[in-house]
Amino acid sequence: MNKKIVKNFILILILSMGLFLTSCSLNDLLKTKTTNEIYNKYIDYTQDITVENIEEALVEASSIAKTCTLGIIVTKTTLFSDTYYLGSGVILARTTNADNSYHYLVVTNRHVIGTATNVTIKVYLGTSYCNAKLLTYDVTNDLALICFDTSVLLNVAKIYDGTLKEGQFAIAVGSPYDLEEFYNTVTVGSISASKRIYKRENANGEMVDNEFIQHDAAINSGNSGGGLYDIYGRLIGINTWKLVGDLDDHIEGINFAIPIRIVYETFSNYLPKTNE
Repeated sequence: MNKKIVKNFILILILSMGLFLTSCSLNDLLKTKTTNEIYNKYIDYTQDITVENIEEALVEASSIAKTCTLGIIVTKTTLFSDTYYLGSGVILARTTNADNSYHYLVVTNRHVIGTATNVTIKVYLGTSYCNAKLLTYDVTNDLALICFDTSVLLNVAKIYDGTLKEGQFAIAVGSPYDLEEFYNTVTVGSISASKRIYKRENANGEMVDNEFIQHDAAINSGNSGGGLYDIYGRLIGINTWKLVGDLDDHIEGINFAIPIRIVYETFSNYLPKTNE
């Protein structure tokens, strides 16, 4: 075998080995990358989740939430006229009176109740009204606690004050715009931020930092004081306001609820421990 052939053979052998090693390294790299992508994106479901499963859960949660949410109308009487304020509320506690009627504690927003002077408070149960009275309110957190008595047996909200995650379902229930016509309207969205700190001016004109659950379930005037629920129908917050901006801003879906933990901290002297 002449030297030229040997030289070419050795050169081909070296090139082949180089290509082989490069191919192995590239395959290993691709294999590692693919494995990492699969590992990072893989979710081990115990069963296949269908659209029907999710829909059934939302329907069930909404039906539960509606049984403990009610409407509120506040009438402020002046020398010349009456002014009406509409809102919503959530039943947080129930006890039985001596005459076997029921006594309910309901949370709502302080701005729904207003100044609570020269006012008449009524709760709307879907078919009838009951007189209610103010127990206490908190200006800083924009919360109020009212009570009423009725012979009608109503449900108490199931509370969840655990960890919330961005992206999980959020169900808002309340009576926007018209108390009777749109009583207990249900809207569905998601948690946009589980702990949003936002500076706002309270009823005393003071700028205070408040903690909110930001979500995009549609709320409007009249939803104030209504509940925000999770996919299990558990109360996670009290809807209180939405960001509307100026006329040219066209802001949608930036809504805020007061975490239920803050409600119980504010009214700890009146409410039993959470029933999570």
